[in-house]
Amino acid sequence: MTVRNLEFLFRPQSIGIVTEPDQPSRYAEVVLSNLAAGGFSGPVISIAARQRSLFAIGAHVRIDELQVVPDLAIICAGLDKVPQIISQLGARGTRAVIVGPLLRDTMNSSQVLAVRKAILEAARPHLIRVLGPGSGGLIVPARGLNASAAPVTTTAGRIALVTQSTAVTAAVLDRACSKGIGFSTVLHLGAGIDVDLADVLDWLAADPDTKSILVQFDSVAAGRKFMSAARAAGRSKPVVAIRGEHFEHFERLDTRNTAAKPFTADEVYKAALRRAGWVRIDTFADLFEAAEAMARVRPMRGERLAILANGHGLGRIAGDTLLRSGGQLATLSKETMKQLDGLLQTRLTAGNPVALPADITSTKWAAALSAVLVDRDTDAVLTVCSPSPFAPSADVAAALCKVATNTERNVFTCWVGGTAMLEAQQIAAAHGVLSHDSPEKAIAVFLGVVNYLRNRKLLMQMPPSLADGFSPDIDVARSAVSEAIDAGLVTLPARQARRLLQAYGIAVAEYPLASSIDSAIGSADDIGYPVDLHLVLADAAGFELEASGLRSSADIHIAARGLRKNARTQRPGVRISGYRLRPSAARSGIPALRCGAVDDPVFGPLIFLGPATTVTRGGCFVVALPPLNLALAQDLVTRSRFAEEAPSADRAALESAASHALVRLSQLLTDIDDVVGVELDPLHVETSGVLALNVRMRIERKRHTRGLRRFAICPYPKELEQTVDWDGRQILIRPIRPEDEITLGELLNSLAPEDSRMRFFDSMRNLPRSRLARFTQIDYDREMALVAIELASDGLERVLGEVRAVADPDHVFADFAIVVASAIKGKGLGRLLLQSIINYSRSCGIAELRGETLNGNLRMQHLAQDLGFKLTTGSDRGTVDLRLALDAHEQK
Repeated sequence: MTVRNLEFLFRPQSIGIVTEPDQPSRYAEVVLSNLAAGGFSGPVISIAARQRSLFAIGAHVRIDELQVVPDLAIICAGLDKVPQIISQLGARGTRAVIVGPLLRDTMNSSQVLAVRKAILEAARPHLIRVLGPGSGGLIVPARGLNASAAPVTTTAGRIALVTQSTAVTAAVLDRACSKGIGFSTVLHLGAGIDVDLADVLDWLAADPDTKSILVQFDSVAAGRKFMSAARAAGRSKPVVAIRGEHFEHFERLDTRNTAAKPFTADEVYKAALRRAGWVRIDTFADLFEAAEAMARVRPMRGERLAILANGHGLGRIAGDTLLRSGGQLATLSKETMKQLDGLLQTRLTAGNPVALPADITSTKWAAALSAVLVDRDTDAVLTVCSPSPFAPSADVAAALCKVATNTERNVFTCWVGGTAMLEAQQIAAAHGVLSHDSPEKAIAVFLGVVNYLRNRKLLMQMPPSLADGFSPDIDVARSAVSEAIDAGLVTLPARQARRLLQAYGIAVAEYPLASSIDSAIGSADDIGYPVDLHLVLADAAGFELEASGLRSSADIHIAARGLRKNARTQRPGVRISGYRLRPSAARSGIPALRCGAVDDPVFGPLIFLGPATTVTRGGCFVVALPPLNLALAQDLVTRSRFAEEAPSADRAALESAASHALVRLSQLLTDIDDVVGVELDPLHVETSGVLALNVRMRIERKRHTRGLRRFAICPYPKELEQTVDWDGRQILIRPIRPEDEITLGELLNSLAPEDSRMRFFDSMRNLPRSRLARFTQIDYDREMALVAIELASDGLERVLGEVRAVADPDHVFADFAIVVASAIKGKGLGRLLLQSIINYSRSCGIAELRGETLNGNLRMQHLAQDLGFKLTTGSDRGTVDLRLALDAHEQK
C-alpha cells in the first residue's frame, strides 16, 4: 500500500485505547496521559478487550460495545490478541491502528511471524492501516495528537522525524526540545508490517506542514517501493538520513561466482540515498546537528564558502577542513577585498579565509560580514570567533545575528572556546542562526547542505529506457543469451559473452591460445610487456592458474614452470591445453579496473566499479543503481578516482571512455533481463575506449523481455514517445520530464478561470513551484503523465495539454485527470491524450480507469462517454464519476 487510509492515522477525529482489563498496561496509561497533555480535541475512549472461553476450549477476545467508533485505535494488548481485536474494530468502522510495544510477549520468532501474518489478514478486508507491531506511536503537535509514549513534550515545527528506534526518537526529541526545535510529525515504525517507511514518506511528501524530513532506519524490504517514495520525498523536500552500520564482512568477489558482491550492503544504501536526493549522515551527533540545520538553513544557490576568522590559525583550520572534505572556497572579488581593507583600516592578505585583526570590534565584525555577503562569487559565509579581550563574544554574536537575519544567504557561526562562548551560542540559536562549537562541525553541516544540492542534481537525472547516443544490436545480443539458456547453461560461454558485449559497443580482447612456452613468448613480444600468463587446463572449467606482471621471456619461463607444478599438485592427472597471455596494464598507464553488475536482494541490479583483482595496491569500490545516463556514470567514475593520477591532458578522455562503457553496460541490463551478473576483470581504460580482457556473465531465464522491470528506479519510458498529426500539424506526445516544470506552469497559468475550476475544482492557476515540481518529477511506475508538446516558432517547446494516471498501490485501478489549453479546446487534443493514457493503462494491466468531473463540465462528460466510460452520480455533491473497465473494453 501507499497512502490509502493514512489520513485516519495522521488526522484522526477520534481515538480509542484498547486494553485487556485483566492485564493492566503501563503503556496505555502513558499514552492516555500524553493524549490529554497534547490537547487532542476529539473524543478519546477506552475500549476493553475481554478474554472469553467457550466451554473452557480456546480463548476468544471480544471488545466492548462502542458508543463512538474511533478512526484510530491504539492497541495495548498481547500480540496474540491483536488479530481478533483488529478484525472486530474493522467491522465496526475503525480504519487505522497502532500496535504498541510488546512488553509481555514471550513468543518465539516463528510464532511472531505467524501472528504478524494473522494481523495483516485481519486488517485486509477492512482496509485498516497498521502501524507496528512494536511501534512507539506518533505525534502531530499542530493537531494536538500525541499518540505515543514519548517522555518529552514536543512543540509544533516544520521537521518530520521518522525512526526505527524508540531510543533514537526519545534522544532526538529531548535534544530538539533543549534547542527550541519543533516537529510537524514524529513517528516510530516498529516492525512496519503494513505502514512502512515508504508509506510514511509518501504521506510526508504531500504534507503541507512538513518542510523537511529526518529519517533513522536500518533496512528496507522492498527496494523499488522505497526508491519510488524516497525520490518523491526528495524531489519536494530536503531529507536527511542516518542508517545503522551492520558491520558486514567485506565480500571478496569470487572469480567463479559473479553473484558475490565486492562491497558491503552499506555501500548499496549509500548509492540508493544519493539517487533519491537525500543527504546521508554517519554519526548520532550529526543527527542532532542535522535536525538543527534543517530547522534553520535557507535555500543555497551554490557551493562557494567564504570564511571570516579573528586570527590566521582558526581560518586555516576551517579552510583546510573544507578542502580536505571536498568543499570549495569562494574567491573574493577585488572590490570586496578593497572594501574590507577600508573598513578594517588594515591591509589584508588577499584570499579566503579572511584573517580579521585580533582587536576587531563587534561593529566591524558585522561590517566585514555584510561586505562578504554581497560578494557575487560567495554563496555562504562561515564566521569563526574565539574569545577576545577587545570584543565580548555576546556583543559579537548580537552584531552578527543582526546581519545574518537580514540576508537571503546562509551564515554559519562557530564559537570556539569554553564557557566564555556559551552565551554567544545561545544568542545565535535564539535568532535562528546556525551555531557550532568547532570549525569541523560547522563545515560538516555546510557540506551536508552542499551534498544535498549535488544529490538533487542526481535525482533530477532521468535516464531513458531506450539507448541514447548509440545503437546496440539487440537481436544479436538476445540471440547470444538465448543460445546459452536453451543449452541449459548458467554461465555465458566466452564466445557468446564476446558477441553480447560487442553488440553494445564494449570491446573484448581476443588472445589466441599458445600451445608452447616459445609461442607464448612470441605472443608476449607482440602484445608488449608486462604480461599476465594464464595456464589453460583441459576439462577444468572455472579453475585457473595465472602469474601477473611478467616483464621478460625469462619471467615467462619461470612462471610457466611454477604454474605447471601447481597444476599437477592441485589437479593430478589434468591435461594442459596451453597458455594464454594478455597485457598486465593499459597503454594509458591507468591501473586495471573491475567493472560489472550484480543482483541485490533488495534493490535489484547494481553496477560497480573498482580496482581489478590483479591490482595489489589499495582501492575502493563505488556502486550505482541503474539505469545510468552519462551524468550518472560520470558521477560514478569521479567517485572511483581511478584517473586521478593520469596526466591532466588525458584525464577527461579516460573518464569519458569509462563513463560511456558504464552507460552501455546499463543499457545491456535494461534490454536483456536474462543477464543477472556481469564481471569485466580486468578492464583496461584508454583514451580511445575500454577493453575487457576477461569476461564472466551469469544468465538465468526470466519472464520479462526488458530488464528495466527489475530495476529499483524506473527509467524514462522513451518508447512511449509518439509523433501524431493534430489540427493540421505534428505534435509530440511523450511522458513528462522534470524540465517541463516551467512550460507546464505556463499552461496552467494560461487557463481561463472556468477551465481551471473544471481541472482543479477551484480557480487556482498559479501553482507553487513545489507542486509543479511534484507534477513533473514523477515515478514512471506508479504514476504516468503524458504531455502534448509543440515546437514553437522561436524553437522552444510549448505544452498544449497534459493527462496523468495514478495507480492504486495494487495496480488494480488508476485515477486520471486531464487538462488542455483554453485556447485550443474542442479541436480533438483532449481525445488524443485521453486515448493515449487509456492505452498505456491497459498495457500496464490496470483493470479500471477512474475519473471525476463537475456536473457542469459537459465537454468532459461527452468525451468520456465517446471513449466508453460509464458515468454515475459522484459521491461528492455536484460531481460525476467516470469509470472505464479496461480488461473488458476494446480500444476504439
